[in-house]
Amino acid sequence: MKFIKPERPDYSRYTDLKLSFDNGVATVTLSNPGKKNACSMRAQDELTTIWDDLWVDPEVKIIVLTGEGSDFCSGADVGNLADAASSDEVEIQYVNRNTRYGRKHVMGILECEKPIIAKVRGVAYGMGVNMALACDMVFAADDARFCDSHVKIGLVAGDGGVLLWPFAVGAHRAKEYLMTGDPIPAKVASEIGLINRCMPEEELDGFVDTMVAKLLALPPHAVNYTKASINQVLKNVAGPAFETSLAYEVYTMQMDDVTEATAAFVEKRKGDFTGN
Repeated sequence: MKFIKPERPDYSRYTDLKLSFDNGVATVTLSNPGKKNACSMRAQDELTTIWDDLWVDPEVKIIVLTGEGSDFCSGADVGNLADAASSDEVEIQYVNRNTRYGRKHVMGILECEKPIIAKVRGVAYGMGVNMALACDMVFAADDARFCDSHVKIGLVAGDGGVLLWPFAVGAHRAKEYLMTGDPIPAKVASEIGLINRCMPEEELDGFVDTMVAKLLALPPHAVNYTKASINQVLKNVAGPAFETSLAYEVYTMQMDDVTEATAAFVEKRKGDFTGN
């Protein structure tokens, strides 16, 4: 039997994500360092397809997700959201971009059968923290901070928080952090099981490289389908809650409090919320 090696995907269309490839390892770098790697609309679009491309790429065995410079990701670019909210122009959409983003950013990572390791420095907030937690292992520098801050801009935690956090730390701790939007230092995140472990910043790269080498040395299908099996449990248990949270997130997007919250964030002031 003759085996034909499939062609690699065309990565030239990715402009807001930095991609690098080395001996079976793909590194996806979130790149917007002037805003702590907040994801632009273009980056969010690219994050809906990159995991499928890496999944089918015959040259990729392991994936590392990280941020450029001293931060992982501060979430969606709230400045873009504020501009969109105040604009008189409305783009016609035949697919709801918000629910597509929320679903694909997390489910794309969960469904990609190849191991994905999150390497976190600085802030991992909003959609950033949930992309990190969707990864198979999360290793962080001591200075890292984890926070699902959706409630602070008037939104339900719909980017995967209700799917991922209770599974990792239990319902009560998940409610505490998702309902307050309080940040968690890396040391505490490690102690409560939200992430695998934290370490001094200068040791992080070497540690992740060692873990990557360990995974590369194992039979790939055994590793890949172990991941797929565990994630099937996660999706079966919490999948309906995730879909509910996406619907509620879109519901809260229509409220005046979201406009006020995003404006207050950009203007660095306290919000005046009415419940409308």
